[in-house]
Amino acid sequence: MRSDTGAVDAILHIMYPLPAFSTMIVVVTAVGIAFWWPRRLVPMAAGAATAAVVSLATTAVYPGPGNNAVAYWLLAETAAGLCVVAQVVRWAPARTPALIAGPVALAIGISPLRVGRWLSPPAPIAELVVVCAGWTLLALIAATAGLYLRGLDRERVRSVDAARHAQRTQLARDLHDWLAHEMTGIVLAAQAGRLGASDPRATARAFGDIETAGTRGLEAMDRALRLLRDASGGPHGMAERRATHAEVADVVRRFTASSPAEVDVALDADLDELRPEVVATVHRVVVESLTNVRRHAPTSALVRIAVTRMGTAVRITVFNTGGRATHRSRPPGSPRGTGLVSLNKSVEALGGTLLAGPNTGPDAVAGWTVLAEVPA
Repeated sequence: MRSDTGAVDAILHIMYPLPAFSTMIVVVTAVGIAFWWPRRLVPMAAGAATAAVVSLATTAVYPGPGNNAVAYWLLAETAAGLCVVAQVVRWAPARTPALIAGPVALAIGISPLRVGRWLSPPAPIAELVVVCAGWTLLALIAATAGLYLRGLDRERVRSVDAARHAQRTQLARDLHDWLAHEMTGIVLAAQAGRLGASDPRATARAFGDIETAGTRGLEAMDRALRLLRDASGGPHGMAERRATHAEVADVVRRFTASSPAEVDVALDADLDELRPEVVATVHRVVVESLTNVRRHAPTSALVRIAVTRMGTAVRITVFNTGGRATHRSRPPGSPRGTGLVSLNKSVEALGGTLLAGPNTGPDAVAGWTVLAEVPA
């Protein structure tokens, strides 16, 4: 009999460190998922499975006692297990969080039996069920926290993707607005130089225009490259450029100097009093419209450019005569060119409207009109 009692005491003495060992395994798993395996499925699943098996086995075979030391180990293990559940739900790939976190949550839910079964006097069954239900609820709360963090991560990824898309759109818009405008000017100046090859002064003037437009094109390209470098630093690394009234007037002046057409200009002098985004949109409308005149109606006899305040709005009108058939074939109010489509989105973003199409009416002169109104 004494021999049997001594064997039982030896087994109990050996098994008493089980709660500490189980707690250590769960803590190591929580730390591993947090710092070493947050996005690696195999180590995460293996660690969570090991923690769940050790915890469940400890609860099943632990023979007591249910004293305060064991309770403290249980609390520490529960906290670490909740961290495991939350992290697995947050980081595990789709359709796998429940499979990986489920056994850990089960181990947390029944772990109070490790203490409750060996209390003196014994705890009622109903009380143990309530405590286990409470521990299970904690595991569900941890899983909910993991789902919330998972949603925040997805939203952050979507925000970064949206910011990068906006950067690419802005860069494409800048390249179109500036580089296309200047390159068109270079082409027209080269054509003028070829036609006036017999006149040295005209040739020299054409080469001067080419040099000036080329320099501005290089500046536009350099700015685009700077924007690309800034964009690589983060989603907000590319600040949007703000145009001024002077730049709008300068674009019109350069067009007037290089165009063979008669250019009628009417620019209100108080544009700088407008919001910066409104002035930038006015600038874009003028640049895009004049670029299209150069490309599609280089022989226009008349071009009218007007930017006027109309109460609480700004109206931009660019009218030209002549133009190729393809330029005149688009129905009014439905711009389909890449530049006009992008321009239409910019105008609509400010609550304005943009119409672009052939001149209409019984007395209308063949040509094209761009009409935009933007709230001031």
